[in-house]
Amino acid sequence: MAHSAVAHLGSTIVTIALLSSPTRAEARGSVEIDATTDAGGSAGASELEEPPERPPAAALDERVQAGRHWRFETARGVVHCWIPEDYDAATAATVVFVHGYWINVDAAWASYRLAEQFALAGINAMFIAPEAPSAKWDSIAWPSLAVLIAAVGNSVDVAMPTQRVIAVGHSGAYRNIGAWLAHPALDTVVLLDAAYTEFGLLPWVRASKDHRLVNIVYETGRFSDYLHWRLPSTRRITGLPAVALPDERILYIRTSVGHWSLVTDGVALPLALRAIEVPMVVSAPVDLPLGLPALPPAAPDLDAPALERASDPVPSVDWLAPPPLAGWW
Repeated sequence: MAHSAVAHLGSTIVTIALLSSPTRAEARGSVEIDATTDAGGSAGASELEEPPERPPAAALDERVQAGRHWRFETARGVVHCWIPEDYDAATAATVVFVHGYWINVDAAWASYRLAEQFALAGINAMFIAPEAPSAKWDSIAWPSLAVLIAAVGNSVDVAMPTQRVIAVGHSGAYRNIGAWLAHPALDTVVLLDAAYTEFGLLPWVRASKDHRLVNIVYETGRFSDYLHWRLPSTRRITGLPAVALPDERILYIRTSVGHWSLVTDGVALPLALRAIEVPMVVSAPVDLPLGLPALPPAAPDLDAPALERASDPVPSVDWLAPPPLAGWW
């Protein structure tokens, strides 16, 4: 691939022998990696359903506040944009995050704590989060990725990135990403439990050896198994590594952390962003562990009616959506 490699973070790096050709051409037979074993074969990082430690809230908040955030309204809906403190347009990538169903972009930005997750990733990028369908019957607000990027360029007062374009989507976001696959600058797709069906991804991956796919799966294994069977140079991984994902063009990661946790826990998203060969910013928080710090409990509203002041905890983001039943997407 033509992109400059990103140095893996941390002192422990999972080393995998490449079984495909140097050009990463499709070759029969894929490789299974178990993230619970390190390169020496001893017990290593386990599945991160509960990360061993969380980054200090103050340290991560400092990184978020040091960057810049824009929220602007357009005829096609709200768009959020965030850049890190050391953003350099000359080497930056454009990373577009698309939320799934049962939530809008304002709620996703806040409840998924996207700025914190982007800061934790530490990569030099302009992060864009546009409005997207909140249900399967909603139309796509931004069918053109070029129009979205142009709208952002007209709304921010910094130079736009000049390098790559990456699309990241959770759950029902596959509809938006499918509409964007024809964009010539889109070279990487990251799916967070979003491979529910064929939406043009297979021919897109095959069209160029510069097209990269990171597919992190909880409940979308049925189509993902078929997809990656058709992409036999896929590198398969069981569990989310604690440090870094391997540098491979096609990654298929099976995890048990949960459909919503993939986008809310601050592990899967930063881990995937660190694996897509985008340069790190100078002040990247490499000493912070993956995972979002716990939020303090919300204070009760003493002025609310008694029936609304239930003793149950504040609902998590899981409460915002019905359970993932077959065919709900």
